[in-house]
Amino acid sequence: MANTYALRVQVESHEYDGEFYLVGDGYGTPADVLDNVAADHLLRIANAPRIEEYLLDVLKHGENTSKAEYEATDSDVECWIHVDVSYRRYAFGVGDRVFEFSSEPSKSEIASTVTQLQS
Repeated sequence: MANTYALRVQVESHEYDGEFYLVGDGYGTPADVLDNVAADHLLRIANAPRIEEYLLDVLKHGENTSKAEYEATDSDVECWIHVDVSYRRYAFGVGDRVFEFSSEPSKSEIASTVTQLQS
C-alpha cells in the first residue's frame, strides 16, 4: 500500500486569504512531502509575479482537492504550508514543528530543512 499524505496550503495576501488542500500517494514522511510536493509549491508561490497566477495554475492542473476529501483521507502524514504574501513569510509545518524560511525560500534552504526533518 502506498504512503498517503495530506497537505494544507494556507495563503494570506491582500488579494486572497484562504486555504486549499492536496492529497496524494507515494510520500509517507514529512521530509518526503516537503522534498517532493511542498517545495514545488513554495517555490512556485515565491516566483509567481502575482499570487493569483499561482492559484489559477493549481486549479487549472487540478492539483487541489475538496476540504471534505482532505478531512476524510486516512493519511500517513499531515503537513501544511503557510504563506503570507504581503510580508514575504513562508513556513512548513508538521505537528507542532514549524520551519520558517527566508523571505524567498531557495532550493538549498528547503534541502536543509528536508535534512533536519530526516534526523
